[in-house]
Amino acid sequence: MGIVVRQASWNAALAYVGLALGFVNVVLLYPKILPADQFGLTRLVVSIAAIAAQVAQLGLDNTVIRYFPYFRDAERKHNGLLSLVLGIGTVGSLVAIFILWAFHGTFALWFGAADGLYAEHGITVLPLVLSEVCFFLFRSYSRSVHRSIAPTFSREFLLRVLQMGLILVQAKMHFDLRTFMLLYVGTFLVSTAWLVLDLWRSDNLHFGLSRLRVPKRLGRSMSRYALFTFGSSMAVIALGNIDQLMVGAMLKNGLDNVAYYAVAFYIASVILIPARALVLPSMPILAEAWKRRDHAKISMIYRRSAAIQLVIGIYLFLCLWSGVDALFSLMKPGYAIARQALLILAAVNVINLAGGLSGGIVATSRSYWFDAVSGAVLVILNVVLDFAFIKLFGMVGAAWSSLVSFTLVLAWRMAFLRKKHGLWPFDASTMRTALVGAALVALLWLLPLIGELWTNAIVRIVLVTVLFWPAVYFLRLAPDLSEQAATLKQRFFNTSR
Repeated sequence: MGIVVRQASWNAALAYVGLALGFVNVVLLYPKILPADQFGLTRLVVSIAAIAAQVAQLGLDNTVIRYFPYFRDAERKHNGLLSLVLGIGTVGSLVAIFILWAFHGTFALWFGAADGLYAEHGITVLPLVLSEVCFFLFRSYSRSVHRSIAPTFSREFLLRVLQMGLILVQAKMHFDLRTFMLLYVGTFLVSTAWLVLDLWRSDNLHFGLSRLRVPKRLGRSMSRYALFTFGSSMAVIALGNIDQLMVGAMLKNGLDNVAYYAVAFYIASVILIPARALVLPSMPILAEAWKRRDHAKISMIYRRSAAIQLVIGIYLFLCLWSGVDALFSLMKPGYAIARQALLILAAVNVINLAGGLSGGIVATSRSYWFDAVSGAVLVILNVVLDFAFIKLFGMVGAAWSSLVSFTLVLAWRMAFLRKKHGLWPFDASTMRTALVGAALVALLWLLPLIGELWTNAIVRIVLVTVLFWPAVYFLRLAPDLSEQAATLKQRFFNTSR
């Protein structure tokens, strides 16, 4: 776990810095400087591009990680793997771009009207699709050569800084919406370009097309894997993005509601940062472990990742619940409609963390077909429930849809791993963690309001912190975190002498 813990720590640090920047952007700046429908347009374009790019790259991002050990050879430029996947990804991008361009008028009617904002400015999604495909593929390649920190820096930090600079300039310069949207898409292009530059500077940007050698048996295996993992990749991207698309298409004032839901989704996503930090360095290691059939290492990573993620997830959920009203007081009044959706989505993310790296373990195993099947079921279930729940409950119905569909599919995945591979993430410490979390939920529920909104929020967060983390340390709810805390404590005292 050494390389995992080190890289996960850096990824977590960058992710939390990016979270702070993103909070300023999504919660404080963009909703105040842009009208809700224009802010909703930016989120809608990103959601469409993310889904289109995931389709266009045909599961190659996971395929690179899964099969890189078979191509690894720096002297032979890793046998041309990067050139192969970029070529396929480029063709897929062009097809996706053509479809989005050809049916632009139809999409415009879905998201407003023939003369609405999407009709006039939604075409900016086209270059964003190509940028996202390249980012997905270069990110996977970076992770495979154990440079997982660079993609996190590029997307979580650099992109947020660029977008913060853009919205601040917009507040002064007042660009027309077309110019603003082009510059907004440009921030993604720069982020992707920086990732390519990092690979070049670290002497890891190897194309080697002339050295491309893919044995027929390996080629067939890679094709099957890419096809099967396509479903799981779609599930990762679709959650949240599909919700926003359907909210925009089904509700009156759709772009406004997309903005409200996007804020709730973003704030709730703070809970997923531990998972993102662990997944980046863990996937290549899991792929290597499956290749060596190191079942003990896979089981260890599964259990420890679940313990760490659940502990941090519960703490962050409690903090969000404590400060949710104060957070919405920073925004325009219309955004308060997303309060319930935020709490539901936060609960979805805690459930996600409780499953550890179950998705990554299935995806890198020989049972990867199940990841595709369960991912496809998740997408279909999410779309069907979105349609039903949004009609019944409005915007918050999209959050309920995510909760129901994700909980059912995650339980199915975990049951499959236990039956097929004897892997299970829970032990006695899981029950202790749940009991500690439940006790603090009850305490917050019974605690009366104290002073103004921010005073009440700060008191509750401090109370949660001083009660929760000592319990984590002394009950050893997450041994890896306790060991890191002890190491930091020892270093601090040694330095201070």
